[in-house]
Parts: sequence; C-alpha cells; structure tokens
Amino acid sequence: MTPVRIALIYLALASLWILLSDRVLYWLVAADSTSFLFWQTTKGWLFVIASSVIIYLLAFRLNWALSRQLDLKRRHLSLVRRKAYTDYLTGLPNRRFGLRVMRRLLGQAERSDKGFCVILLDLDDFKQVNDSLGHRAGDQLIVALAERLKAQLGLGEHLVRQGGDEFLMMCAGTESRHRVAARAGALLEALTEPVTLDGMELTVTASAGVACYPDDGRQLLGLMRSVDLALHHSKKYKHCFNFYQPEMATSLQHRFDLQQKLREALDENGLEVFFQPVYEPVEGRCTGSEALVRWRTAEGFISPADFIPVAEQSGQIRKLGMMVLRKAFSHTVALIKESGQALTISVNVSPKQFVHGYIVSDLQQALHESGIDPRCVILEITEGVLLNNVIEAAEVLNQLTDLGVAISMDDFGQGYSSLSYLRQHPFSYLKIDRSFVQGMDQSRQDRALVEASVAMAQALNLKVVAEGVETQTQSLALEGLGVDYLQGFWLARPMPGDEYRALVLQQTVNA
Repeated sequence: MTPVRIALIYLALASLWILLSDRVLYWLVAADSTSFLFWQTTKGWLFVIASSVIIYLLAFRLNWALSRQLDLKRRHLSLVRRKAYTDYLTGLPNRRFGLRVMRRLLGQAERSDKGFCVILLDLDDFKQVNDSLGHRAGDQLIVALAERLKAQLGLGEHLVRQGGDEFLMMCAGTESRHRVAARAGALLEALTEPVTLDGMELTVTASAGVACYPDDGRQLLGLMRSVDLALHHSKKYKHCFNFYQPEMATSLQHRFDLQQKLREALDENGLEVFFQPVYEPVEGRCTGSEALVRWRTAEGFISPADFIPVAEQSGQIRKLGMMVLRKAFSHTVALIKESGQALTISVNVSPKQFVHGYIVSDLQQALHESGIDPRCVILEITEGVLLNNVIEAAEVLNQLTDLGVAISMDDFGQGYSSLSYLRQHPFSYLKIDRSFVQGMDQSRQDRALVEASVAMAQALNLKVVAEGVETQTQSLALEGLGVDYLQGFWLARPMPGDEYRALVLQQTVNA
C-alpha cells in the first residue's frame, strides 16, 4: 500500500467520522450542553486513539516489509559477494579476493616497514590427469589438495585458488627467507602425499615460485610478475621451488625476443637443414643421414637446444617440423636420383608434433610433395613422445607405419620403461644414446649397457644405430658388438646439403 493511498483512506475515514459523529452526537445530547461538551471531547480522544492505533499498525507493517526487503537485499548482496570472491570448486577464496588481500598486505607492510612473501604453487603435469582419468577426477584431485593446503595454513597466512591447478599462499610478516624456504618445501611435500580417487591411489608433484616484498616488488603487479617468473623457472625442472631472481626477467625477455625472431626466420625461410651422415661400419659406406635444423644469423649459429623449446612452447613447432620434412625429403630424393644410391633420411619428431596428431597428415603431405619412397624415411622419436598418452601414441605410430615409414627409438637407455615400449610398439630401429657410447672407453657399466642393448635389439629383430661416436676406439668396439650403423663426429659432422651431396657423389665415384 502506497503512502498516497493511505493518506486518501485516512482523509475519507476522518471526514466521515467528523460529519457523521457530529450529527449523531447532536441528535442524542443536543438538549444537554454539559453532556454534549463531554461527549464531544470524548469523541475527539477516541478519534485520536483510533487514528494512532491505525497509523501504528500501518507503520509497523510498512517497517516490517521494508526490513524484510533490506534483509533479502543484504542476503543477496552477501551471496553475490561470496560468489564473487569464492572459488566454486574448492570453497577457497579466489584470485579476485587474493588480490584484495595482497593490496591490504602491501599497505600494512608499507606502513609497518615489515616484509611478506607470496608462494605460487602449480601442479606438475596436471593435464595428464584430466586427459587420462577425466575432468571429474581432476576436479576431485584439486578439491583434495585444496583441503590439504588449508590444513597447512598457519597464523597470518592466506590461501587462494588462482584458477586451474594454481594456488597462491600469502605469508604476512615474514622477513626470513629461510623460514619461507622451509614453508615452501613443506607445502610441496604435503602435495606429494598420495590421493585416493575412486579406489585408485594417485601421486602428483608440484612446483612453486616465491617472491618477497619489498625486494622482489613494491607494487601488486610487480610482485605478481616476480612470483610468476619464479614459478616458470621451477616448472622447467618440476617438483622444486625457486625464489625470484632479477636474471629470470632477463631470461624471459631473451626467450620472447627469440620467439619473435624465430617467427620471422620461418616466414622468410631463414632456417637451414644440415645432414649428418650415417655409416655402415663394415664397409665404411654412407647409407643415409639424419636431418638436423640449423639457424644461422649474423652473430653466428643459434643452438637448436635454445630455439626448439621456444618453437614447442610458442606453437611454431609444426611449421618448423614441416619445413624440415620438406627440405630433407626434397634434397634426399634429388641425391638418390643423382647418385643412384639407396639413401635413408632420418628426421626427429617433437613430442608436441606427435601428441597433437598432426604429424600423420604433415608427413603424408611431405611424402606426396617430394615423391620420396616412404621406405627411405626413418622417424626418430624419444620416450617422452609415448609418456603422455600411450593409447593415442600407439594409434599414431600405427598410422605412421601404415604410410610405409620406419620408426626409430631415439636416445635409448635414458627412459625407465623403454623396454616395454619396444615390445609394444612397431619400432624398426633402436638408437643408443650418445652418453653410453662416449662412456664405453672408461666405464664397464656403460659398455655392458651397450652390449645388452645391442643383444636385445638383435633378439627383437631391430636395427641398431649408435650415435655420438667420437673416437676410432669407440667405432671399432661398436663394430665388434654388431652395431648396424654408426653416427658421430669421428665419421662426419653435420654439414650443409651441398657438402653432403659432394660426399655421397664422391662415394659413388670411389665405388
């Protein structure tokens, strides 16, 4: 009921009361003036009392309705605020709330001249959990680990979920880096305790970055950038933590610059493919080569160990890999025709190319464009390619072998489960890691490992390639063990295409 309606009703009732009550009173006691005055006064008081009761009831009802509306509004605002500042999955404060807390801590630290630290935690390889067990299991894991981190909270500490598999802990009033280091280590250890999901025990690890006020940043953005850089550094090695160091920013800027230059080099065809010959040890004849990408700049060569990880992380590895396939295949086809020799070409496949599955279509396109016989092509993959998704990896390997190419297990001996992979997947070649080959002269264990690898490969009907051959002694020893092919600086270094062509043609003349 609106105030206008209340006023109109009151006006109508009051008017009727005055008109009717006066007429009735005059009719009843008009002859007695004393009684008339008494009842006139009583009637007035009755009117005042009745009006007061009515106004009170109306005001009470309006006040109750208004209070109820305000209460509902407060509850709604509280719910909105809670949703805005609470992570829906874990019930922890979310990133937005964490930024508010950090602003408050920054203000307190600035006034009190006391430091505080932030620890940014990120689960290692969490994507594998989602991919292999499903997102429901991933969510359950996040909830379980969030509860575990909450149980670790101490006085003056705040925990928020940044999003995804990241958690941020803020430790107020912390000035000792030793204490923060111990805290970060304890958090990482707490996260490594096994978690049971649907009756299955799962163990995960985490990495962390640590930044402290005021050394690593006096403003919110600066401090968050520092802790992000520290975490990024830790993720390279996994299951560790690192304090922010100024050189981390320099390294990241260098990486960004390298990424931009690589993009330009790929667009302008600025990368080359070198060829390292592979030899058959008995006759000392070159039977093919391994294609190796090289980046030559005005300042000199940039190491593949520097730019290939950048290509993988920036999404440029597919374009880079396709460039290598095209150049390697076209050069090999031309050389086979010119020399009349049956030459193989080995190409390394990045785990990123393999996992995303586009290696099959890219290889098919490169085979078609070059016209190379697929039997001349060897794709070298490392065990890391197979670790992400065994089922998917098996499907891709089968699709590749259906195209007619051979598959080689590269860097054999570095992985813990290479033996099972050799048995389960369609490999044709096994490439012994250079670290074992180079250690043969001094280490009995390395020589024994090489001997065992050769014997196992022969039993599985696999061809054996030994890379990293740098001395004549190593070459003779490997030949004596029955290794099928040798590759290394003792025999030939990686060389440009024209030098490799000259080497093969000279071999043809000598034959």
